[in-house]
Amino acid sequence: MTKRRGVGTSGWAAVLLVAATCAFGATPTKAPDFTLPNVEGKSLTLSELLKGGPVVVDFWATWCKPCIKAFPDLQQVLDKYADCGLRVVAVSIDGPKSASRVGALIASKGHTFDVVLDTSQDVARKFHVSAVPRTVLINTKGEIVYATAGYRPQNHAELDAAVRSLLPAGCPERTKQE
Repeated sequence: MTKRRGVGTSGWAAVLLVAATCAFGATPTKAPDFTLPNVEGKSLTLSELLKGGPVVVDFWATWCKPCIKAFPDLQQVLDKYADCGLRVVAVSIDGPKSASRVGALIASKGHTFDVVLDTSQDVARKFHVSAVPRTVLINTKGEIVYATAGYRPQNHAELDAAVRSLLPAGCPERTKQE
């Protein structure tokens, strides 16, 4: 990927397409399935994760400061809704030379979400990622129901509301009382 700043025309078009699709009740875009290795070498498959609940997929890179800025928000959403079945998968698009830094960076920040490596950027291309960060929320049917590119502080509230809309009534309040 050559663009490192801003969102290209195709990125904004994808965000607007998903937003329009969700807003007007049209059929949401189907998320491409993928299997990628995590930082320990174990494979994670999107379709398997979706069997347990919705999944937030966040594309990022170690050189991307807005990506790193977004991590506490992603962790907060995971902490709030993990007991309700939510998974967060951070997909690093770092190339082979910098992929070795990914695990250490995540560990140093204390984040507990899943981290996988897309060193070839094949999965990023399937999701039409033209700039990072790019965050998508996928429901259990495998449909993209929320997407955003870039980082803004209000992204957290938008993502939280989108996740909450996919969960059973009473979640997470029910889990806090148990």
